[in-house]
Order: sequence, then C-alpha cells, then structure tokens
Amino acid sequence: MSTTGHNSKELTETERKALFFHHMRKRIAHNAVIEEANAAKKADAKLAQADKIVVGDLDYAIRTLNAEDRLTITDRFLAHGEVLTWLNVIPGFQSDLLRDRAPAIERIEGEGELAALAGKDAISPYDKGSNEVLAWLRGWDKGQGIMRDNLQSAMEKINARLADDDSDEEDEAGDPDFPAAAE
Repeated sequence: MSTTGHNSKELTETERKALFFHHMRKRIAHNAVIEEANAAKKADAKLAQADKIVVGDLDYAIRTLNAEDRLTITDRFLAHGEVLTWLNVIPGFQSDLLRDRAPAIERIEGEGELAALAGKDAISPYDKGSNEVLAWLRGWDKGQGIMRDNLQSAMEKINARLADDDSDEEDEAGDPDFPAAAE
C-alpha cells in the first residue's frame, strides 16, 4: 500500500502478488464452473446415446449452426463426398446437386424452422414487413410446432420403453424368497 504523498504508480511486489492471486482465484472459479458444465454435458451425452442419438452428430450440427460461414461447412461436406467416391465407398457423388437447389424463400423458411428447433427466439435477421421475414417466421412457427407436437410423445415412448425394459429385468430376476408358481 502506498503512503500519503507517494507519487509512484508502480506496483510493489506484494501488490503484484495480491493482484496475481486475485486473478488466479477468479480463474479457479471459472474452471470449477466449466468442470460442472462438462460433467452435465457428459451426462446429457449419455442420455442422448441411450435415445440412440449420435453425440458426434449433435456436435456437428452445433458447429454448423454456429458457423459464421456456412459455405465452409458445405464445402467440407462436398470434399468429403468426393473423397468417399475416390475411395469407392459411395458411387458417383455429384456435388453440384447440393448447391443452392431450393428457392430462396424455402431456404429462408428452413432457416426459421432451424432457429425454432434450436431454441432460438423468433427474431428474424430479415427486414420487418418483407416477404423474407414472413417466410422466416412461418418456418419458426413450423419448428415450434414440431417441438410442441412431437417432443412430448417421443419422450413418453422412450420412457415407456425404458419402463418395459426394467419390468422385463424384474420378471427375469424374480423374487428369490418367493419362487415362481409351477404351471
């Protein structure tokens, strides 16, 4: 701590030390939050796998959704298709079939649907009152409808299947204190 009348703006060694440990404590707290989030992410990945969702596909979709330049993602996909053709894994991949085939309004509606499916707010990037914003919002409404109308039934089916699996295991195990009745 500087004394009255001390004009030096240089930090003392103990001030630098205190400042260093202040920032270290903040980093430790951030790391703890990251570890907790990673544990939750890992647990969610196990649930997704149990629902027969490929976690790598989820990661790919998130990277694609968050990409600043989606053309780069498309170019990588096309390059992979070409390589798979060269390796004789898939026959005659034609990259030009994937380029901008849908009309602009349909693509914009698809963007809105994707935004809704990804849980984003209904804030269109297009000018208010334009045909584009109307298409985007139609897509967003469609995506919300898909989630509203299908997620609950999908989860109910999965839970029912899990309950059936659990009851089958209980039936097979039986109760050792009460043997099954002879038929």
